[in-house]
Amino acid sequence: MLDVAIIGSGMSGSAIAAEIEPTGRTYLVIEAGADRGRRHIGARRRSAAWADPRLDPAFRPFLPHGGGLYGSASGYRERLGGRSLYWRGICLRIEDAALADWPADVREALVGTGTAPGCYAAAEAALHAWLRPGTLSGFRTGTERAMVTALGGLGYPASPTPRAVLTLGDGRWAAYSPAEALPERRVVTGHRVTGVLRRAGGGYAVLTDGGAGPAFTARRLVLCAGTFGNVTLTDALLRENGGAADGRSYPLLDHVAHGFVLVERGAEHEPMDSSVLAGHDAAAGSHLVVERRRDPQGVLLDAWAMGEQPPRAAAALVLSGAPAAEPAAARVRLGGAAREVMRGVRAEQRRLLTELAARLGLRTSAVPGPLPYDAAVACARSRPGTAHFYDAGLGELDHEAGALPLGGEHVGTNGELRCAPGVFVAGPALFPRAGAANPTLTILALARWVARQLGSSAAS
Repeated sequence: MLDVAIIGSGMSGSAIAAEIEPTGRTYLVIEAGADRGRRHIGARRRSAAWADPRLDPAFRPFLPHGGGLYGSASGYRERLGGRSLYWRGICLRIEDAALADWPADVREALVGTGTAPGCYAAAEAALHAWLRPGTLSGFRTGTERAMVTALGGLGYPASPTPRAVLTLGDGRWAAYSPAEALPERRVVTGHRVTGVLRRAGGGYAVLTDGGAGPAFTARRLVLCAGTFGNVTLTDALLRENGGAADGRSYPLLDHVAHGFVLVERGAEHEPMDSSVLAGHDAAAGSHLVVERRRDPQGVLLDAWAMGEQPPRAAAALVLSGAPAAEPAAARVRLGGAAREVMRGVRAEQRRLLTELAARLGLRTSAVPGPLPYDAAVACARSRPGTAHFYDAGLGELDHEAGALPLGGEHVGTNGELRCAPGVFVAGPALFPRAGAANPTLTILALARWVARQLGSSAAS
């Protein structure tokens, strides 16, 4: 019997494995997808094509039969390494105002105390070691240096966006992924977990491929199948224990993003894209980021505000009699009161972006209301020099979170399922609040904390 079985090899699953590896415990990472290579897609010359889920053979939508707010472009990258091979390397801590609503012991573990650094600091130190001789917050391009100077002159407290990325040349780059270091002997690919059963003698049996694939037994499990996958597996365990009824609902949080794009004619000579964090706006509850990257028409300027979907505006992930393997009857819904709160967030973000465009002296489109991102880019290419506003829909940022919050109905403050001792959850599903920050740095920090809880738990 394994000590630990890890379900999913994305950022959280690979990070948990990296924490367990030095301990000498026996563990296995079980991944539904194939091993398509562990290099970040930015290292490929045609990385932009692979970034589009519609062109990626590894993509699988969350809700293949439709599900309301989350569309057909929201889903998994079903391959070894998962979405850790697709992220853009942005590393931001969740801001203090949002962390204040996390359980006190978890918050202290993340940020540390006056005498001891926390898991955030440990995760950042590991990323700095991977980046050597670079740092998370250093200038990566001359364009970034010029952008910080220009934005600073306009009154913005700008700095390079903290990113765990390496420049490879020829416009190629790679973001950190713990999947790179997964030992081959610790990974099983091509088998989707479709059931988890408690064993009479202790521990759990992990079933794959509807019972047609190999089964594994382990004393402890860690659910790292992404927020949607973790919910469906948890729901199956609840149903096994008589604790879930049809039409059961789980909260779902994402980030709210609003921005504008503008195409400038000319050539881009930098070795990689440039990204600057212009500051945080408290009224909008959002980070303001300004980026420049190469485009077929010249250079694309992309400025966007990313903010929190407030917990009081959480969506509902509703499951109705679907098996864990394929949540065919899942829906994501947003009530009227929640929609009104979301409109307020977007209005504040629009104010923030309109002010930025005015300070930069940009000509903006007269088209009423924001466009979808792809439509805004198409308009910007057809009208170089004019900024077009866009909204990113829920699910487009791959930041879904909050369905199984720490200390909530289903998960204790130690990350362990209340209905299944010895089964832990990792990743953004645990976030009580997501704040405005990209989730990855917190995923990496929480992986250290969850691994610590694994060591101190007693499996039933």
